[in-house]
Amino acid sequence: MLNRKTTGTIANKVTALLASRRFFWFIIGFFLFESVWIAFSAVYPQAFDENFHFGLIQVYSHYWLPFLNHQPPNANAFGAVARDPSYLYHYLMSFPYRLLAQFIHSQTALVIIFRLIDVSFFTAGIGLFRRVLLKSGLSKALANLSMLLFVLIPIVPQLAAQVSYDDLLFPLTAWICLMSFQVIDQTKRQKISFRTLTTLLIVAMLTCLVTYAALPILAAVALFLLGFAYYKHRLNLKQLLDSFIADFRLQRMWVKILLPLLLVLAIGLLAQRDGYNLIKYHSVVPNCSTVLNVNQCSAYSVWYASYSWHQEVITGSSSASTNIVVYSVKWLYWMWYRLFFAVNGPASGFYSNPPLPLPAIAGVIIATGSTLALFIWRKRLFRGNPYLLFLFTVCAIYIVSLFIKGFSAYRYTAILVNMNGRYLIPILLPMAAIGGVALSIALGHMKRQKVLAAVVIAAMFLQGGGILTFMIRSDQSWYWPNSSIVKVNSAAKKIATHVVVKKVKR
Repeated sequence: MLNRKTTGTIANKVTALLASRRFFWFIIGFFLFESVWIAFSAVYPQAFDENFHFGLIQVYSHYWLPFLNHQPPNANAFGAVARDPSYLYHYLMSFPYRLLAQFIHSQTALVIIFRLIDVSFFTAGIGLFRRVLLKSGLSKALANLSMLLFVLIPIVPQLAAQVSYDDLLFPLTAWICLMSFQVIDQTKRQKISFRTLTTLLIVAMLTCLVTYAALPILAAVALFLLGFAYYKHRLNLKQLLDSFIADFRLQRMWVKILLPLLLVLAIGLLAQRDGYNLIKYHSVVPNCSTVLNVNQCSAYSVWYASYSWHQEVITGSSSASTNIVVYSVKWLYWMWYRLFFAVNGPASGFYSNPPLPLPAIAGVIIATGSTLALFIWRKRLFRGNPYLLFLFTVCAIYIVSLFIKGFSAYRYTAILVNMNGRYLIPILLPMAAIGGVALSIALGHMKRQKVLAAVVIAAMFLQGGGILTFMIRSDQSWYWPNSSIVKVNSAAKKIATHVVVKKVKR
């Protein structure tokens, strides 16, 4: 039996290891290994609309400006492209595509290159989010542990390793959080920086053009910062405005000119898609058939599936339950399930394999424990910590909007759609910050118990998390049709199968 002094020494060494800079770089290296492995192994296209995103990059490569006055030729398979509010990623990525396509004529090579570009986006996001976690109150050890568990969520490397605008949304969300933290600090000092606030608005609005799913994040940022400013300086808002104007006057001339021009550009771009859609179609994302005709939209498989299901609802052959409690349970279940499962693309009919047991169970333990700790210690958690309150606001508004969208789609189609765990990836680390601080408060000064819990949870995630789920659940139809790739992945699968628990005995 280990005595109290020995266990305390072990706990200190484990904590020092988790808190070290080297451990963080190990996490980065491990994430790069697993995501690059999948990028080179997984056949194109993968399940998360990879052919949609890569196809739109190709469409935009024929236009120098993103303003489309009509549906591009041969673009019906991508919906109403000219009115799609989520286009900035495709437009920006079309420029490297134009260059590379001049020299590389293999689609496989181009797809892999663009996958690697997306891996770099996601890796930058991990670095930025570490700063978010530390600023919000997590210790270095807990921040690094959160990062490790995050990259061990099976769907994370799978998403990072394919062409998708989600990979750009991830670092932009982290950047928005960091700039919002700066504005919070400046508000407390009653000195608002023109450069920081303007840059925040520009980045947040442009992020909404990468994907409209960022609109709730923009709303949360605006609501929180306005509310925080009023709460802190309800009688001195004029002083805040004066400090903003005074800071503007101190800026260099190029800053005074460039940032306002970029702000006007961001507002104009947002108005050109989202604003116009709202005015003409009464929706930020108009139904394809309100922009094009049914025949054109039928080429867009996602729209056609929803349209067909809706026709069954209209005829009464299918119906959706309006019980929001029942839907909530199903929503939570599938969000959890699809964070830990493995899925292939159309090569195998979007075949999906269930989660491996130990990482999935560990995810439930963390979510349950964090939620309970948050509820019990909520007053102490947010007291004097506006950063956590900001992250909570962002997560709450984002999740509510995601839930409403899913419930609306369910009532429209009577099918459980929009239940993908990948939608939660932009806010998983902010949620980890909130849950991590809550659990730290709950465990108090029980350092040995904290370290033991961290080691057990990490060990459970390592039993099949990250790339191991892809390796174990995949088969030859998931890989590029290349003998070397098939042999390497088959060998890796054989090894992983013998060291990972695949079934929990009852």
